[in-house]
Amino acid sequence: MNGVATVSLAGVGGQGIILAAAIVAQAAMADGYDVKTSEVKGMAQRGGSVVSTVRYGKQVWSPVSPRADVVIATETLEGRRALNLLADKGTLVYATTMIAPGSVLRGEKDYPDDIVAAARARGIQLIAVDADSLAREAGTVRAANVALLGAATHALPFGARAWEHALELAVPAKVLEVNQRAFALGREAAAAT
Repeated sequence: MNGVATVSLAGVGGQGIILAAAIVAQAAMADGYDVKTSEVKGMAQRGGSVVSTVRYGKQVWSPVSPRADVVIATETLEGRRALNLLADKGTLVYATTMIAPGSVLRGEKDYPDDIVAAARARGIQLIAVDADSLAREAGTVRAANVALLGAATHALPFGARAWEHALELAVPAKVLEVNQRAFALGREAAAAT
């Protein structure tokens, strides 16, 4: 790889964005990359938007970048919003989960349904998976973030051993096995699309 690549992870508070970013960073380091990370938590405790960024390359000087090469989003609306973070021809890996914001619940706005068209207009590759169902199948819906990481392996250059090592380092031992299953299911689901 030449240069520096950027991965942004987007979701709402409580969906494990910061853990997922730590796993991506660990996988990059395990494969020998220099890594820098940053995060914007916002109103995470109240279900607000959370964005974490992982930059990796031969030498990384800054944790921030104007555009990401890959965005991983834990919810469809966050994925739609995160299209603005992506460079043209980037990749969006997103969960098909829909969490309606207050404005939609109150009938003030419609839930956006144009993610596919908006992505195609910019040449963005989409990888959509039902991360919640995959995580439930693995043993807990709380592993949806890790199921998405499994799907993201098709857009990121890290080797299988690097991902295994990253999971072992970042995920608590008592929930490691269920997260490993979720990761494998996410990888399989993305390969089938």
